Amino acid sequence: MLSGVIAPGVELINAKSKKKDRIAHLYSMTGKETEEIKSAKAGDIIVIPKLTETHTGDTLSHSGSIEIAPLPFPRPLYPVAIEASNPKDEDKLGDLLAKVAEIDPCVTLHREEQTHQTILTTLGEGAVDLILSRIKERNNIIAKLLEVKVPYRETIRKRAEAQGRHKKQTGGAGQFGDCWVRIEPNPGGGYEFLDQVVGGKIPKGLIPAVDKGIREAMLEGFLTEDLFVDVKAAVYDGSYHPVDSNEMAFKQAGRLAFRACCEKADPYLLEPMANLEVTVTEEYAGTIMGDFSTRRGRVAGMSTDESGRTVIKARVPYKEVVTYARDLRSMTRGVGSYTVEIDGYEEVPGDVAKKLIADYQTRREEANK
Repeated sequence: MLSGVIAPGVELINAKSKKKDRIAHLYSMTGKETEEIKSAKAGDIIVIPKLTETHTGDTLSHSGSIEIAPLPFPRPLYPVAIEASNPKDEDKLGDLLAKVAEIDPCVTLHREEQTHQTILTTLGEGAVDLILSRIKERNNIIAKLLEVKVPYRETIRKRAEAQGRHKKQTGGAGQFGDCWVRIEPNPGGGYEFLDQVVGGKIPKGLIPAVDKGIREAMLEGFLTEDLFVDVKAAVYDGSYHPVDSNEMAFKQAGRLAFRACCEKADPYLLEPMANLEVTVTEEYAGTIMGDFSTRRGRVAGMSTDESGRTVIKARVPYKEVVTYARDLRSMTRGVGSYTVEIDGYEEVPGDVAKKLIADYQTRREEANK
């Protein structure tokens, strides 16, 4: 409390939302023990349970016209992938984690659509352990942690063209789709699709199906099932059957044509890059810079802050710094701090790419057994 006196039964107004919250009970805390109190005055640190319209950082007052700037909180930088041990509990676990993130400004939660993982980001391992233990104790839900998957991407170096032909004959009507597709690099331009068919070789109404098939194939990737980006595709020739050709057939033909093109277009992997700014005492500066070289990183600059600490800026593959919060604590005995921002993608070095592709092939073979 900053000023005045409050007691149970008082109605206060949230300065941000202008909504009212009634105070039912007041508690003071000593460690884990709580004691209900009849009133509180300026300077007291108290607990008010069951506030429905108030969140961390909000200001409550009688008039609702007073708003205090929220306290600064450290930015969460330690991500973990999390899922329920029992698949039936997955939705409930997500709801519980969302509530934790809503209450605690040092916790974030998001779904990484490309890797299909739920990512919980906190200040460190201790915070993760505390959250999971509370969920287990209070809700009887057991969660497990997984390695955070890095969202790689794929693209091409060369122009290539190929045919996609889908023909299927069953007892009734068959399926027939035939298209020629050309793809080429489109750096920074995302995906573009062009209709260059002339002479009605493919009916105009079936051209969008080719586009859809290519888009679906790009979502699946070619080398490691990672998202394909920055490709310009054009359908320029083909044929159709007046009875058996339909959207489904030409969508499949588009998929086949795209994959056939990829085999000739020299596909390669891209990895997300991170910009790091690490602040340490001078004695650890050499250790940090040496560590960056082992992570395939490059130092971008050094400076000294107002307190005389060394600030090191570096650009490092994000894969190499997913657990950097833990690693930095170990290297600096807990006195180092850092910020990280994912900024763009760069080509994966050949030796690293070969290992990623080999690991993917191994996982795929094991899954098909």
